[in-house]
Amino acid sequence: MHDENFQDVQNLIALKRHEQPDDAYFEEFLDEFHRRQRQELLQRSSRSLFFERVSTWFSGGSKMRVVYTGGAAYAAVMLGFFFWPKGDTPVQVEMNTTPIEHVKEQKDMLTPDKDKEPVHEAY
Repeated sequence: MHDENFQDVQNLIALKRHEQPDDAYFEEFLDEFHRRQRQELLQRSSRSLFFERVSTWFSGGSKMRVVYTGGAAYAAVMLGFFFWPKGDTPVQVEMNTTPIEHVKEQKDMLTPDKDKEPVHEAY
């Protein structure tokens, strides 16, 4: 019985081998595939697309390329730091060192009444 089922399956597969869909099927399939791809891209966020592109870029190259790029960036920053033009002369701030003139009496300020007795009230 098992051999009969196996033989039937082989005959069915042999018949299916000769069947082919027409060209319209493949054109419709290609159009539907492209439509679904575009729809999927429109549904994804720009952040996920950015991370996918960055991860693809890093996975495409060797690890040494990343190390060389980092070393070159570090060297460029250090060269910029050491060769940055300095000012001609340092700026010195001139401070006014003249003494402050004290005013002895001002008419605007209140002066205590020394002649009057202080008022002490009990509550």
